[in-house]
Amino acid sequence: MEKWTGKIAVVTGASAGIGKAIVEYFAKSGIHVVGLARRSEKIEEIGKQLGETPGKIYAHKCDVSDLESVKETFKWIEEKFGFIHIHINNAAILFYGTILDKRENATEKINSVINTNFTGAVHCTREAVRLMEKSDDYGLLININSIVGDSIPFGHGVNVYAPTKYALKAFTEVLRQELILSGNTKIRVANLSPGVVETEMAVAAGFVEDAAAMYQALPHVKSEDVAEAVSFILRTPYNVNITQLTIKPVGEKV
Repeated sequence: MEKWTGKIAVVTGASAGIGKAIVEYFAKSGIHVVGLARRSEKIEEIGKQLGETPGKIYAHKCDVSDLESVKETFKWIEEKFGFIHIHINNAAILFYGTILDKRENATEKINSVINTNFTGAVHCTREAVRLMEKSDDYGLLININSIVGDSIPFGHGVNVYAPTKYALKAFTEVLRQELILSGNTKIRVANLSPGVVETEMAVAAGFVEDAAAMYQALPHVKSEDVAEAVSFILRTPYNVNITQLTIKPVGEKV
């Protein structure tokens, strides 16, 4: 990780779960990290809880589903740092319901999932790559995906969540190819697909009330395990591109 010491990273969805774990890992590893989230105060709390770390944590409010918010955020990043070296598309949500849900607010919820999980990642990536190119240094972009972006277990497609993850996987490969065709040899792109991860997402979406009981019954990995997988990708030589990494808890049946 020494080659990334002092570099600038951006993490979306950084206020909790996987994003929080990645922010903490980066800061402890000497990487200066900009945490983006709608609840930016939560990221400020992470910095206070960690205390002094080799890498500094910067919090900025950003709704990745809102293009203007994304543009304003990366303008702020550019003005403050000039460029970045690492970008993690982690922000994701889901909702309790089906694609054919007839409730009045179903369309709004479906659009919110698509705009956060996929469209938001696309627009953040466009800005991130632009700032990586400004650095004239090595860069790495990692999309935090899901195993339901590879295979959908019957009855567990969670409406448009799985389709957004399939799209994110395809987007990762298209981006990798576009970078090659443009002559860019310094920016690598990776798709990281965890299995069941212990986070707040299922509770926030209304799937369960008792998350502890659910995770006690399910094989799962922790957010810190996903952060460790991110660090594995970062530690690979510059000439190695891990395009797809899947991690599952022991005993997972998906």
